[in-house]
Amino acid sequence: MEKAGYIRRTADPDDRRRVHVVMEETAQERILEVYGPFHQRLAALFGDYDADEIAVLTDWFTRARALFDDALDDIRETVVTSPPAGGPRPHRR
Repeated sequence: MEKAGYIRRTADPDDRRRVHVVMEETAQERILEVYGPFHQRLAALFGDYDADEIAVLTDWFTRARALFDDALDDIRETVVTSPPAGGPRPHRR
């Protein structure tokens, strides 16, 4: 992101071990150029639903996200603890 000109690193004046990541002033405008049309289409899509329907959609996506996160944790745990058949044991984190 730094090479692409979206962020820059600045040293923390109080702690030389720390670095702050700061968004470049032009980054937000550049991001909106790319994602703005998509955002407008999503806003129009949501305009087709009433508040109760949006609440159901929000609930579904929130609950689905939690299930997805749990599944990823299970997959990661399996990969870390189970060596592939006939292969070396994976490194532990």
